[in-house]
Amino acid sequence: MNMKATKYLALLLILIMVFTMTACGSKNTDQVVGSSEQKEPITIKYPTFQVGVNTSAPLLKQNVEEFNKLYEGKIKVEIEEIPGDQAYVDKIKVLLSANELPDLIYAGGYNLLDSALEKGAVVDLTPYLEADPEWRAMFTERDLEFNSRDGKIYSVPEERQLVGYFYNKELFQKSGINQPPKTWDEFFEVCETLKNAGVTPLSMDTADTGWLTSLWLSSMIGTSGQKGNEYMNTMNVDDYMSAEVIDSINKIQKMFLNYTTPDAVGGKYENGANNFLSGKTAMIANGPWMIEDFKDTTKAPEGFMEKVGVAIYPGQGIFDASMLGYFVASKDKEHADAAVEFVKYLTKKETQLKGLDFMGRIPTSPDIEITADIAQKHPLLVELVNVSKDAIHSYNFYQSLWYPNVLDKMSTDYPALALDKMTPEEFAQRLTDTAKKNN
Repeated sequence: MNMKATKYLALLLILIMVFTMTACGSKNTDQVVGSSEQKEPITIKYPTFQVGVNTSAPLLKQNVEEFNKLYEGKIKVEIEEIPGDQAYVDKIKVLLSANELPDLIYAGGYNLLDSALEKGAVVDLTPYLEADPEWRAMFTERDLEFNSRDGKIYSVPEERQLVGYFYNKELFQKSGINQPPKTWDEFFEVCETLKNAGVTPLSMDTADTGWLTSLWLSSMIGTSGQKGNEYMNTMNVDDYMSAEVIDSINKIQKMFLNYTTPDAVGGKYENGANNFLSGKTAMIANGPWMIEDFKDTTKAPEGFMEKVGVAIYPGQGIFDASMLGYFVASKDKEHADAAVEFVKYLTKKETQLKGLDFMGRIPTSPDIEITADIAQKHPLLVELVNVSKDAIHSYNFYQSLWYPNVLDKMSTDYPALALDKMTPEEFAQRLTDTAKKNN
């Protein structure tokens, strides 16, 4: 090859290299620009039981749709539907054990926060609240303290829990009962009167921690005096052998044996709820979220709402406690920031007002008042708020206070107690033995 040809070939190779580098450079630039323009929104995973027939389902759906529209292209909340409270709790426990918690969890009346904290899986919300004083002001100091551990705030609530019990005024009147009982002695007299009139007094259950049954149990303990009331406001109790607890368990056994439906043993909440909604039982312990069911003609007869009254528990007690709320378990700051934005949306004043208007959910913020329009729409809620003023004992929920393994043990042992195959003392001892395993 002559010199001229060699120079020509070298020049050609140089041109090819320059072209290739330029092309590659152009391609890389396009990719960077393209990826910037086509960046996907941050996706927040949120499993929830507030789906399907749950009374909160329509409200949550609307809140998610509005939030996703407001943050379109930036943040997207994806709901994982888990029908049933207990199925939800079980799923969160599985995810926790596998270290695969989603970005956002609703603790609610379940002791999920502390279990997640033990795994170091919860994001400290204190810096977010300090950076946004207006958001922090939405909560009372009592709420923030209840949602704090070791001086750090880990969750925030959207509602206040005020829970008494509902009774069928028509069944009471037909049985010659003029008003709800004021003492526990009167309560059992009312149960006997209803039974003699051919009316089953109580909706009860044993499965899934026996929610309906355990509300009665908690109220018996919480109204039994100063010691019992302190007991129902203390976290992680490990001794159930007190006289107040055993006496209350004895009363629960009496209720199982004499004043409830056959399907209470082994039954879930749904069984007890359906029995009350169909008029088969005269009383049910439950919260204001059930009020919407009284209006729903697919669940209750037409006009059932007008038959229902609400009362505080005998002994002048009521559940009036701060709630564990939403906590964030994102594994990186980008997702944590996005999850907090959604929590802010769910707990802001406008959303709390929507919950009050939609379903009578009592706001956690103290400056949100029940307007005349809302009072007309939710008369039973107003009645609950009014009768709550007569309570002298307030207490928290057993599901928020007691160890998770104790809650499981209750479901296991309630049937034996209900069938008189276990004494109240044995029931209390088994709860105590289970609780001490956490120490």
